[in-house]
This record gives sequence, C-alpha cells and structure tokens, in this order.
Amino acid sequence: MFEPHAPFGIVLVANAFGAMVNNPVVEIFLWTVMADLLTGIVKSFTKGAKIKADSSVGLKGLSKHLLIIVLALTVYPFLDVLEFDTVSNAVLLFYTAEYAISIVENLDVMGFPIPPFLKPKFEKLAKIAGKEDDDK
Repeated sequence: MFEPHAPFGIVLVANAFGAMVNNPVVEIFLWTVMADLLTGIVKSFTKGAKIKADSSVGLKGLSKHLLIIVLALTVYPFLDVLEFDTVSNAVLLFYTAEYAISIVENLDVMGFPIPPFLKPKFEKLAKIAGKEDDDK
C-alpha cells in the first residue's frame, strides 16, 4: 500500500515558501520594515520627537510591525498556491510604501533635509491617515 509522505497541499505551500524567499518584493518589504524600526527608535531620542523614548510605546510599535510581518509572510504562500501572487505582491508593495513614508517622516523629525516639494504631500498624507492624532 502506498502512503504519501505529506499531503499534496503541504508540498505546494512549502514550495511557495521557497519561492517567497527568492521574491525581491518580499525582501524589499522586510528591509523597509527594518529601516522603519531603526529610524523610529533613533527618532525617539532626538529633540524634535513628540513622543520620547518610552518602552510601552516602543513595545506597541514593535508588536504592530511584528504582526504585519507575520501576517504578510504567512498569507503570502497560500495566495501564491492559489495563483493570487499578484495580489500578495500588491499588498506587500502597499505596506512597503506605507513604511517608506514613515521612514521619510522619521528622517524629517530627526532633522535630515527633505525636499520642500515633498513636505506638503507628507503632511497631507499624515492628516488623511490620522497620524496627527496618534502622536498626541
């Protein structure tokens, strides 16, 4: 009697995990999240930060980042198996853009020069996202 070593679906998901490792969109997403974490931590120690270094705020931010990473990297292989890899790449690109905006905002608070034509756009995005209320 022939008994398979693993159910067929598990093999597909395992192969999708392998494909995810070689996907540049996933790699860019992870590097962007790490850069946002780093700039956020450094920002909390600068003079211009509205919220100074605080372990409870840092833990909340770290848990939020970790939840997004786990969610994205858990759902990605299943969407890949279902041939919705375009959707999963789009979701990762969305989060990458969100984190890139956050990195630029952190750099602005730290005093790095931001081109004048970009500042009003970031302020408008922050207002739409309701970030001004979160920082208070």
